[in-house]
Formats: sequence, structure tokens, C-alpha cells
Amino acid sequence: MALSVLILTVTAGLLLWFSLRSRYGLPLFLMTAGMALASVAVVFQSYNTSMYSPPGDFPLRSVDLALYRFIGGWRQPLARVQGMRVAGCMLFFLGILLMLFLILRNLKQSRRLRLWTILLIAGAAGFSAAYLTMYLPGSAYRIYLTYHALNAGAREGYRLWIERVDTAMRWLSLVYILLPVLVLSFAYWKRLTTYFADTYFLLTGILLLYDSVFYAVFFLPPFVQSADAVFRSGFWYFSGIIRVPTRYMLIFPGFSLLMLVFLLAGSRRIFSGELVLLSRKRAMKNSIEELNRNLLDVFHSEKNLMFSIMILAGQAREAYGTPEGLTKLERLSDVARTRMDMITASLNRIRELHLHMEPTDIRGLLDLALRDATLPSDIQCEKRYCDFPVRCLVDEYHTRSALKNLFDNAAEALELSQSEDKHLTVQVDASRARARISIRDNGPGIAPGEIRRVMLPFVSSKSKNTNWGIGLPYAFRVINAQMGEMRIRSCDQPGRSYTQVDILLPRERSF
Repeated sequence: MALSVLILTVTAGLLLWFSLRSRYGLPLFLMTAGMALASVAVVFQSYNTSMYSPPGDFPLRSVDLALYRFIGGWRQPLARVQGMRVAGCMLFFLGILLMLFLILRNLKQSRRLRLWTILLIAGAAGFSAAYLTMYLPGSAYRIYLTYHALNAGAREGYRLWIERVDTAMRWLSLVYILLPVLVLSFAYWKRLTTYFADTYFLLTGILLLYDSVFYAVFFLPPFVQSADAVFRSGFWYFSGIIRVPTRYMLIFPGFSLLMLVFLLAGSRRIFSGELVLLSRKRAMKNSIEELNRNLLDVFHSEKNLMFSIMILAGQAREAYGTPEGLTKLERLSDVARTRMDMITASLNRIRELHLHMEPTDIRGLLDLALRDATLPSDIQCEKRYCDFPVRCLVDEYHTRSALKNLFDNAAEALELSQSEDKHLTVQVDASRARARISIRDNGPGIAPGEIRRVMLPFVSSKSKNTNWGIGLPYAFRVINAQMGEMRIRSCDQPGRSYTQVDILLPRERSF
């Protein structure tokens, strides 16, 4: 059990560092620190009242015993131990409250959501205040004095009332710590959240692991605080334990270590997408500069190719004598010259580009990208935009170009489908934290094994003669550089084929 305190302390230290980079780091730090502090209180009381002997075959038995003696050696009065346990629980509850707040910020905006947000936050804050009032050392002493000041007939009723309140608080504690998971799961089921599936499952898994360990250790026997102890001594503490159960010496450290591994494994998903603005701008600048270097290489290669075609066409024109051949070669020269002018213009734009992030309404940016894409007339485009501005801090040029590439890819896929019913749907939803863009076409779809490959440069599921396979990687890099996320879902089964690109972008001033 003492080993758990060490593991939780290390985890809290890592989360404190994560909290400087991520919104989710702070609530998880508070939850871990609260669990560690409450565990120290349990060790203090166990040291004075119970036997503690880890199994002889436990690999870290000597370390656990040394930590247990070290912590227990700092003997503390029972009132202070009780205060530490309450403080630890309150830190955990505060972390739950902040996590709930962050989850609510990632639900799609509506008037009803605002009301539910106020009610949930107010209810959670009210419960925390009630818990603090009930379990402070001073409250236990007042309950003790009131109980012994009553006559024998009234004592039983008062005792029963306090025990019922204590039981209710334990059940309410379970509901409270599960509240973020319940809200998140309901919102995901109703498609009201801007989380992707992998983030949802990872965040839910971490929260359930925290909640189950916390509740099992501090709200279930043997370490649950006893109302009977209050009436006997005036203190909230666990009683009736002669020997600390072996399972807590083994399972609790195991779960603590599992939490640490879980957080480290999920750090890229939970934390890396939530950098502060300064890091976000620096990351975007570095990624865009690297992207530009790659594009320069591509354009220069194509420019050299066009130049070679022009030379060959000129030589062939001089050597060829028929009027028809001359006409075709002239056409070849015109195509090469036009393409070369376009590449030169693109190179000039890249040279002159300066990174400039500014608040931009994503709905207007999508309209501009759709206009740039010039979709064929036989494609029916349906726009489903939310009815309020969705402003994100983005580089307008690159984001617009990335969206145009996605629309071009969808148009090419629809042209390949040979279907008379060609549909392109563009949807925008937003929570207070993030904007969600969905672009869906009913083209032939992408085979399951190809979805990962199409995100690589120069890989395309379409004709190599007309598509170089740099549109999707370009869009992916631009979205990631702006601390966004991009996912592709697709089905290639006849009759229900589709491809959908989902994009998440952090909104301006998303706290």
C-alpha cells in the first residue's frame, strides 16, 4: 500500500508537467494528487492501529515496508490525519469537476446544453461543499457533542439519521465521480460530442480506472470511514481492522502502476493536441516550413519535366512535316507552357508565404474552398452548417488549400463512380472548445487496407496519370500543424459506399 503512494506521487509529478501543456493534465493531476494524499492518511492510521506485512514472495516487499515505516514514522494527530483524507478527497472531487467542465465544453452548442451545463456544474459544486461540511474534523466533533448531549431516547434517532446521511453521501460520491463518464458516454451515443472515437474510448478508460480505484479504496470496506467511530471518539476514521488485507498491498500498487502506464500510453492522444498557443504557433510554423520544402521539391521536379517536354516538342515540330502532326505538337507545346506558368505562379506564392494565423469563420472558409474546387455540375453539394459563427485560429491560405484538396479528391472519386446520383455533403458542428468539419461523398469508397496508405505522400487510390497522391497528406499535415485532428472513414461495398473525412480544429479562445 505504501508503494502506491510512491507510484501516485510520480504520476502526479508527470501530470503536473502535462498540465503546463494540456487542459486535461490539470484535472488528472488533481485526481492523482488527491488519491495520493488520501492514501498517506490511510497509511498514517494503519501504522497506529493495524498490522502491515506484505507477502514474503512479493518482489518489492522490502521497498514497500521501508516506505510504510518512513511515512508512518511521521506520526500525526488523528484530527490532522482526518483532515488530510478529506483534503485528498476534495482534490479528487475538484479534478472530477474540472474534467466535467472540459467534457461539457466539447459538446455541440445549444441553448439546452447551456442550461444543463449550469445545472451539472452547480450540482457538482454543491455536492463537494456538502461533503466537505459533513466530513471535516470539526463537523465530526460537533456530531459527537450533539449525540452525547441528547437523552437516551433521542440518541438512537439522531444516530440513525447520521448513518443514513453517511450512506447517502457514499452513494452520491459514486454518482459524482462517474458523472464525467456518464455525460461523455451519453453525448457520444447521441453524437453530441466533438471527440473522435479513439479519444473517447481512451478518456473513458482512464476515468473509469481512476474512479474504480478511488471508490474501492476509500468508500468500501475496510478503509471506509465509520459513522460509529464518530459517536465513540468524535473522529471520522476506519475501524475494526487488525491487519491490513494482503490484497491492498498487492492490488492497489498494481492499479496505481496501471494508471501510470495508461497515462503514458495515451499521452499523445490526450495531451499533445491541447498545447498552449505559443507552442501551437511554433509547431505550425515548423511543420508548414517542412511542408513547403517538400512542395518546392515536387514543383521543381514537375517544372523540369515540363521544360524537357517543351524542348522535345520543339525538336519534334522542326522535324515533323505534316500539318496534322504540326497542330498536335503545337497543342503539346501550349499545354506544357500553360502548366509551366501555373507551376511558376505556385512557386512564387510559396516563396512569398508568411505564416499568419488569425481568427477565421470556418463556414466562410469552406465556402471559399468549395468555390475554388469548381465542382462539376452533376454533383449535388449539400451544406449543413450550424447557425452561429465558428471562429478558429488558423492560417487561412493553407487551411483553404487543404479543404480545396479534400473537395477535389471527393469530386474525382464521384466522377470515377459513374453514378447518376452524386452527392457531396459538407457539415459543420461546434462545441465551445472545437469545431468539427465533416466532408462526405457517396463515391466508390476506399478499401479498408488502403485508408492508412492514402495518408502517405505519393500514394493514391485513383489514376496515377491524373493524381499524384499529395492532396490528403498535405491536408493532414496542415490540420495537424494547427493542433487539429483528421480522420478518414470509408466503405467500398457496392450500394452503400462512401468516404468521409472528419476534421477537428480548436476554436478561438477555447480556454
